[in-house]
Amino acid sequence: MKKFLIILATVVATFSLLVSCGKKGQGDAEFDMNAAPVLSNDIFEVKVPSRFDGQYLTKVKENVIDFYDKECVKAGYNGWLFGICAYEEPDEWAGGPVEKVGELKTKDGKKFDVIISYPTETQYGVDKEMPEKYKSFYDARFEIAENVYGLNGEKVGMGSGAKGENLYNEELDKHIKALKENWDSSKLESENMSTMYALMADGDGDIFDKVGYAYKDLNIDGIDELIIGEVSDDTDSEMYDVYTMVNGKAEHVLSGWDRNRYYSYESGLIVNEYSDGADSSGVAVYALTSNSTELFPQLAFKYDGYTDEKNPWFIAYDKNGDDWNYQPADEKQFDEFQDRFSKHEKIDFKALSSIQ
Repeated sequence: MKKFLIILATVVATFSLLVSCGKKGQGDAEFDMNAAPVLSNDIFEVKVPSRFDGQYLTKVKENVIDFYDKECVKAGYNGWLFGICAYEEPDEWAGGPVEKVGELKTKDGKKFDVIISYPTETQYGVDKEMPEKYKSFYDARFEIAENVYGLNGEKVGMGSGAKGENLYNEELDKHIKALKENWDSSKLESENMSTMYALMADGDGDIFDKVGYAYKDLNIDGIDELIIGEVSDDTDSEMYDVYTMVNGKAEHVLSGWDRNRYYSYESGLIVNEYSDGADSSGVAVYALTSNSTELFPQLAFKYDGYTDEKNPWFIAYDKNGDDWNYQPADEKQFDEFQDRFSKHEKIDFKALSSIQ
């Protein structure tokens, strides 16, 4: 179990750049002391609400403005609140403890992703509660990001390049076309789409009322993914197809079917449940890598009576190529994982009939 907790912690580390939480004894000389209401770097400027005057310190770089709580710094702690950053390419920022909040388009034709970067460890003392002033400034991060402007007055487009309704129109149109033309399983598979739609079309009711879509940030980078699944009141919301954004373009991530099912799980994880027969089934847990279609392996466990009838429980924490490195486990450990990862997140799919 201890090893499992360590591995699960790396889910956060997938999106993390470690920042120390110990005392540093930082002096004022390390900061830009002109913590004025309007701060600027080589790309943008940002106006901080006047209610925070005298409460924060800053470090200004060519494309980043980092904010620090002044009282925490004076007390000898790091005190880092968050940073507001601008990047031209997604691969410059993807993978860290960051969240895209919008885009800045400048008059010279450049487009920047506007990012909020976060600490991953306590910045005000491990055994202390979050100071009130620290919390109030941190909670205002989106309000502050809304006040980002280009150096020629261009305003940040909050949500631009991040909200699903503006990103996946072609993918939705493709699914509508497939259902209208009643693509068979072979055609669906050749188009990297789930074969479940062919099975659902053979049942009762309008297929466009049964298949739905939803937008959800599965990898916690601020950018929505598109999820296609079955409209149902069931608490288990199976994901048939998932799309994500890679370098500004929609890309297919996965397809599920009746014996190979995918679900959303807490903390940005994706759970894959599969069955290879009456005496073999398993669960694999992944994190979707930011700005990529890669599913990064976290944990897998399986029941395999074909391999070992008397001790059919196996667990793996990493992969060797495409294969998990399974090791024998006991039934109690297996049951703990099974119980934990069977609790999937509910996804509220909106029927395709609403847009077709």
